[in-house]
Amino acid sequence: MLKHFLILLSLFSSFVFSQKSEQKNDSIKPKIGLVLSGGAAKGFAHIGVLKAIEEAGLELDYIAGTSMGAAVAALYATGYSAKQIDSIIMSIDFTKMLTDDIDRKYNSFFDKKNNEKYILKLPIKNFKIGLPIALSKGQSTYNKLSELYHPVDHITDFSKLPIPFFCIATNIETGKQVEINSGSLALAVRSSASLPTLLAPSVIDSVTVIDGGISNNFPIKEMRDKGIDYVIGIDVQGSLKKQRNLDSAVKVIDQIVNFQLYGKDSTSLKQDVDLYLHPDVREFSIIDFDKKRQIIDAGYEKAKSYIPQLKKLAQEQPLQKEKKKLILDTKKHIVNSYEITGAKNYTRRYIRGKLNFKKGQKISLQEFNKNINYATTTNNFSSIFYSFLEKDSVVDLKIQLTENPEYKFLKLGAHYDPLYKLAGLVNYTHKHLLIQNDMISIDLAYGDNVRYDINYFIDNGNFLSYGLHSRFNQFETVVNSNNITNRYGFDFSDVNQINFEYEDFTNYIYTQANYLNKYAISIGMEHKHIRSFTNNFSSTEDDVRAFFDDSHYLTILGKLEADTYDKKSFPNKGVLVNATWRSFLTSTDFGKNFTPFSQVRLTMEGIWTLSNRLSFFGQGDGALSFTEGTLPNFNYALGGYGKSFINNFIPFYGYKFSELEGNSFLKTLGTLRYRYYKKNYINFTTNYAIVSNNILDLMRTESFFKNAKTGYAIGLGSDTILGPFEINYAWSPENRYKTVYISAGFWF
Repeated sequence: MLKHFLILLSLFSSFVFSQKSEQKNDSIKPKIGLVLSGGAAKGFAHIGVLKAIEEAGLELDYIAGTSMGAAVAALYATGYSAKQIDSIIMSIDFTKMLTDDIDRKYNSFFDKKNNEKYILKLPIKNFKIGLPIALSKGQSTYNKLSELYHPVDHITDFSKLPIPFFCIATNIETGKQVEINSGSLALAVRSSASLPTLLAPSVIDSVTVIDGGISNNFPIKEMRDKGIDYVIGIDVQGSLKKQRNLDSAVKVIDQIVNFQLYGKDSTSLKQDVDLYLHPDVREFSIIDFDKKRQIIDAGYEKAKSYIPQLKKLAQEQPLQKEKKKLILDTKKHIVNSYEITGAKNYTRRYIRGKLNFKKGQKISLQEFNKNINYATTTNNFSSIFYSFLEKDSVVDLKIQLTENPEYKFLKLGAHYDPLYKLAGLVNYTHKHLLIQNDMISIDLAYGDNVRYDINYFIDNGNFLSYGLHSRFNQFETVVNSNNITNRYGFDFSDVNQINFEYEDFTNYIYTQANYLNKYAISIGMEHKHIRSFTNNFSSTEDDVRAFFDDSHYLTILGKLEADTYDKKSFPNKGVLVNATWRSFLTSTDFGKNFTPFSQVRLTMEGIWTLSNRLSFFGQGDGALSFTEGTLPNFNYALGGYGKSFINNFIPFYGYKFSELEGNSFLKTLGTLRYRYYKKNYINFTTNYAIVSNNILDLMRTESFFKNAKTGYAIGLGSDTILGPFEINYAWSPENRYKTVYISAGFWF
């Protein structure tokens, strides 16, 4: 009995001693905090340091950062391992993300047709021309951060994250630091990393903020204030540079950030931390986002020599359980409810249509993030913040919009081509002019041939939209007299060529249905006033000019269009389809020969990449006229070079402008394009066409290539910031015609 009592007493004493020992060990366990400085691309070095920290087995009690340091710190606080963060960073195209460079497929169909012709776009504020506040609104950055931090989206108190976290931003009005430790983690990091001129300012709790590096790029004191015993500081900034080395805007911004770090005694900076690491990233700049691997490795190279010291520190910590690998949720959830706030000039229907979701629909966070691009590319919103609150298989969406205060713009462009010659382009765009969702765009092309183009459009996203289009187009050229003789019946047999002037005044009112910005169907009524004449001869009506047409026409017009090109100039993939039905109902009939008729035209083209440098562009184009009479004013006329021909004028290499004519035609074109250096190309083109008044009968009895006219071209092209530049030498073996075509700038 005594023996059993002594054994129990011994076990009890051991248990009590063990408990006291554990309490004592816990009481002396140091709280470890990690602070990561800002430094934009140089901040990738933090990932290498995190790898060394994990290798040493050190657990963090708190983590903080500024700018890129905040982004990396928040990923670690969310629960990602250093290896996962490495993979995440390597998978991101930072240049594309930070500049809001969104794939063209997200552009509205209206923008694809009308807004890709300007070199410069400037906002108009209070009747004054301004400059953009930043290169990017930062929407793509926010979207990516929301996706990455989504596993902890439900946690709004950052001290309750898997690793407690805070970050620093700067009040744009006072220049004082703003410590962010609650709210949306994605918005907090987006705010901390709002590098001036690169990302637009952000708003946190009604305070407009910019990059935290401006006020406090290394929040050591703030970390101490959290009750941290041992602070590890990773500084990826450089040092103050001499004036002779400040030769770019990027270096000046970097210098400004360095002022508050190195403007004071840097020795005291190092003394403020218990362990100071300064990775050697001097050879990298803050925009070296394409050198991620080298910068990450530089961070690890610096930290690995500290691993023994970090291990010793880790030994003072109790044994930790192994972390579970964090996996992003990619499953789809049913939209249970949605709340949209902040929109004044755009309807809920428009926003829902642009974001492409509806109640009861299944959608994943990744899909919703992509859908935001449809709204981002409209440039109607400064920011689109949201919470994707999921529970079980349903999700509640809360969408907070901030409308873009810039809704009036001045846009400029320029172009040269053989038909319209040299022209400058001035555009005025005004959004929500009369009602919600509407906009007006006014183009004035001035130069050798003055033109205008006005578009008023009520955009309802994927729902039915409405538009009004008005244009005036004119050009002057020289044509073969035979063309005019055949088309209008004038006898110019005594001359070879005559001056030909053409004016088109068109008004079109329509309704349009759009699907995912790829396809559009429209139908409407069109009014045309066509004037064509020559100054070489006079007539009884005009002692200066001889008119061929001066009529008004009323038509019904229907269109089916598709555009999936990845870019407007020198695309690498995609197709373009344009099918048009036009019925001419009535006319003022200048030539006294009008009868109602219809025309249908189908153009299909696409580009296919054959290799990294070689691609093939193919086009099929054709039209039929349904009429019992002749069509002197609306025959199809092929010849010449261009991409903005109006009405029934069709470009065709190897023949002069409008040299081939008939009421129907069939044309094919193929181009082999080789990229020999960056955005510079060499191309070879061949085109074939038959033009006839009885093309169906001709195709039944004869082969296409037996009767086809042929033309060829070889040329050079370059995709520049001022638009595409092309020079082509064209010829045809049938008529010995040879010429050089030059085009510069975006077509309009």
